[in-house]
Amino acid sequence: MENIYLEVYEKLTRLQWSLHKQQIFAHAEYGPFADTSRGQGRVLAILKMKPEISTKDLAYLLGIRQQSLNELLNKLEKKEYIKRIPCEDDKRVLLVRLTEKGENAQQTDVDYSDMFSCLSEEELRTFENYLDRIIESIESKIGDDDHDEMKMWMENARERIGPEDFDRLIRMRHGGSGPFGFRGSFYEDRRHNFYEREYHDLD
Repeated sequence: MENIYLEVYEKLTRLQWSLHKQQIFAHAEYGPFADTSRGQGRVLAILKMKPEISTKDLAYLLGIRQQSLNELLNKLEKKEYIKRIPCEDDKRVLLVRLTEKGENAQQTDVDYSDMFSCLSEEELRTFENYLDRIIESIESKIGDDDHDEMKMWMENARERIGPEDFDRLIRMRHGGSGPFGFRGSFYEDRRHNFYEREYHDLD
């Protein structure tokens, strides 16, 4: 029985690597902004919804550390798609703003459905459920140390950004890529329920 655990783990690792190569090919064909679920493409997609946002809010929406965000912003700023400016009301806050070039940048949605064409819809939903259970099991063991910090950010961000834009950005956050480049309905529903419960309590 122990061998099956190792075999499945190795296949998931192989799947992860194959998806990574798929993203590299998409990047080569459509450019760095093609995948709106990760990297520079995701930053640009959020900024197209909210053309000016603080680096702190952007980091939370992307679910990444400030250092990782800075690396992405450095690349975008070097290409003149964004610029960073101090907030007039609070010089400690750094705002990210789309430039005209960033506003005009085209984003092409990459169609990933072909990679799942080997499965029927029923098989795909079953596979999704299995992935959900694995993700749930792993995340329940890892825990969520950022819960209180996230709740505090949400309370402030909803007021700063505005309820309607905040809701749209949070929903976009749910569509981010998971460990294998996508997330199943369980992850999205669980995260969505958390945000719904937390920030609607602020009303």
